[in-house]
Amino acid sequence: MNRIALVLAAVIATGVAVAPVSDAATMDTFSADRATVRDYPGRLVLANAAKGDKAELTAHCGDWVRVRVTAAHTMATPVGWVLRGNLTKAAQAGGLDSVPEQCGTDGDRWRDWVGAINAPFHSLRKTTVDGVTGWRRITFGTGVKLAAGCVPSLNYTRVGTGPDVVDPTQQVTDLDLGQVSYRYVTTDGAVALVSAPRSGSSYGVWAFVPSTCLVPKGRATVYFNEPVVQVTTLDGLKTGVQYPDGSVRKRGCSAAVASPSYPSFGYWPDPQPENRPACPV
Repeated sequence: MNRIALVLAAVIATGVAVAPVSDAATMDTFSADRATVRDYPGRLVLANAAKGDKAELTAHCGDWVRVRVTAAHTMATPVGWVLRGNLTKAAQAGGLDSVPEQCGTDGDRWRDWVGAINAPFHSLRKTTVDGVTGWRRITFGTGVKLAAGCVPSLNYTRVGTGPDVVDPTQQVTDLDLGQVSYRYVTTDGAVALVSAPRSGSSYGVWAFVPSTCLVPKGRATVYFNEPVVQVTTLDGLKTGVQYPDGSVRKRGCSAAVASPSYPSFGYWPDPQPENRPACPV
């Protein structure tokens, strides 16, 4: 089997978008002070890159670029997707001409990197608002408080077989800790991803804290503890609107699965179809 065939076989077997190593790989640097590195364009945050970090560009998909980051600072996950506007050369016209266009999910990495998240993607939770009970789209995580002395950091690290550890040299000290939202814990359960806005700002900064810092806010757990379902498609479902059981059932749905590794922190993000419980509606 030749080299190209081997690459194609790997893509088919894993379902992961893999950019073949070639002379066309482009080196670039980050121009933004902070750039989130994600598992898929616009999706789950894995790490934060900093201005001046070097990046090998291996693929692009719309406004997103798949990179391998070389950083002088701690960064547990150096491979993922970033917005091209956060890069120096790629942000310019023609800056991605030598980079292959490949859109993929990198889905198999979920089970290796994430222990639990607040809810699966394409999900709704059952709530009662103003006396009306229905299903509402989940667009963000639950609110939490941080225990005294806990300061978010832009990155965390893992060394050998030891637990994941938040990097104290990359602390973010100007966040409004009265508006913290929880997203997920890392595979070993030691570190959690949270979001909090800078003081006076309306948008959040993604950062990491020890999972022991999380304190539930307004509920018994740090994640959604009401019924949650995952639907085949969210098309047409608006945010902030409650839908009856019938609307959800027609879309094809399954019950959320509590994380087998850390059930106290959330749901398994990408369960195998055969393991999904029947839809409860």
